[in-house]
Amino acid sequence: MAEFRLHGPPGCGKSHALATRWVPKAAEKFGADNVVICSLTKTAASEIASRDLPIPKENVGTLHALAFRAMGRPTIAEGEVAEWNEREPMFRLGGGAPSVENPEVKKNEKATTGDDLMALAQVYRHNRTPRSQWRDDVASFQRRWDAWLHETGYMDFTGLIERAVDLPCAPGAPSVFVVDEAQDCSVVELDLVRRWSEQAEYAVLAGDGDQAIYGWRGASVKAFLGGEIPEENNYHLTQSYRVPHAVHKAASEWISRASYRYAVEYKPRDFGGEVTTSRGNAKNVEPLIDDIRADLDAGKSVMLLATCGYMLRNAIAVLRREGVPFANPFRPAHGGWNPLRGGAGKMRAYLRPDAQTYGERARVWTWREAAVWTEVLQSRGVLRPSAKTMIRQQAEMDERGDEVIGEADGRACFGESWDGLRAAFETGDPVDWLAERLLASKAKLMDYAINIAKKSGRAELAEDPRLCVGTVHSVKGGQSDVVYLLPDLSRSGMREWTRPGEGRDSIIRTFYVGMTRAKEKLVVCGRWSPASIDWRPSTT
Repeated sequence: MAEFRLHGPPGCGKSHALATRWVPKAAEKFGADNVVICSLTKTAASEIASRDLPIPKENVGTLHALAFRAMGRPTIAEGEVAEWNEREPMFRLGGGAPSVENPEVKKNEKATTGDDLMALAQVYRHNRTPRSQWRDDVASFQRRWDAWLHETGYMDFTGLIERAVDLPCAPGAPSVFVVDEAQDCSVVELDLVRRWSEQAEYAVLAGDGDQAIYGWRGASVKAFLGGEIPEENNYHLTQSYRVPHAVHKAASEWISRASYRYAVEYKPRDFGGEVTTSRGNAKNVEPLIDDIRADLDAGKSVMLLATCGYMLRNAIAVLRREGVPFANPFRPAHGGWNPLRGGAGKMRAYLRPDAQTYGERARVWTWREAAVWTEVLQSRGVLRPSAKTMIRQQAEMDERGDEVIGEADGRACFGESWDGLRAAFETGDPVDWLAERLLASKAKLMDYAINIAKKSGRAELAEDPRLCVGTVHSVKGGQSDVVYLLPDLSRSGMREWTRPGEGRDSIIRTFYVGMTRAKEKLVVCGRWSPASIDWRPSTT
């Protein structure tokens, strides 16, 4: 087996190079059935294989998914936590369980003591830390967990990887093993990759050690970069197609502070760019939001990033109050970062006849659209008796659901309110009409959409938000014109920052990833507590 490494700094098109050159050549030489593509998430792996490549679906996914198949699809212990909690109430688990298709999912903010102990146990196991070096409380938890696994026959998430190492090859015995974002793999995961690759012709590990930010799940940049391979087996992508000169200079100076790295030549794109500061910070967010709105008004896409989700709460509260649309398309399941999913969808359906919202596309509602927004509407004094039932029934009919509601049907549903509703769209304010007639139980659901319509303009509701809010980890792989980066750390993060070596390096890499999402401008925000990074070079 020959191991190759493809090193790709931010914006250099690593995944594109895999999809358009490396994988097609491997498929041509060995056959598409003999190529396996892995990444931290199935989505990332699928993006590489989606370029009209005939790679079989079962050959594309996460390492955990491959191990799950190789081990005979065992019952995963993390999916049986109710049983565990009944057995071990002192170590009950309540955090988000990972899946074989998305191993990067972190525990939620309401995690229990058991979640904390389990998370640390996973890191120990992923790094192959001898049990004698474990913290006592973590070792105690793991002994009970091991006993439960033994009794039930379940296999836990990390156990999939640990046990699969004993197998001689991956399912299907592929000739080529491609691992994207290999810097995010742990010691035991890379042990598995290299073990399975022994029976293959080639292993391609693509990644960037400077972007290794998943230490919380046991990822090890040294495992990726360690091990002797011929220098000619190291391939470098050097030209960024995203990061401009000013941001490149700041980010390069910042990452140079890391004590351990594999530095490659890295060129910025041909654009000056800008690095500046914001008047606001994580506590005093109004000036920060004003600056963000100015960039949005200039037509820019914007990211507001932090190292931990709770650091964004103040900003999110102001964004909602001021009606600034935001989302996080990289984490669509995160409700706090995607508040438009419920109320905004109903408001968009309601505003379908509004020219200010839809322009030339404005038209009367279909039955399905009416069914969406009338759910939040009070019936008394607004709708005819049983009108909601009628609307819903019409919406569920295949031949009627997408039919535009006519004048007669409108009056049959709304009665005398029909004229007032039409007048609100023609000469009044349709948002006020709806807001004054909401069910009390739906007011909270709709308040953000109403704020957007009143303060940012109804047209904003018809478009995808250009502001992305989230953690640095959540947007890895993404980009925007402007990035606002908060310098704050959690208490545990601050402890890491004060320790030379890997602890500090992990913090440096996290901020480096945040910086290099910027296509035009990087805004480094101000400190507000001792647990914040001081961006000035003199502090490090």
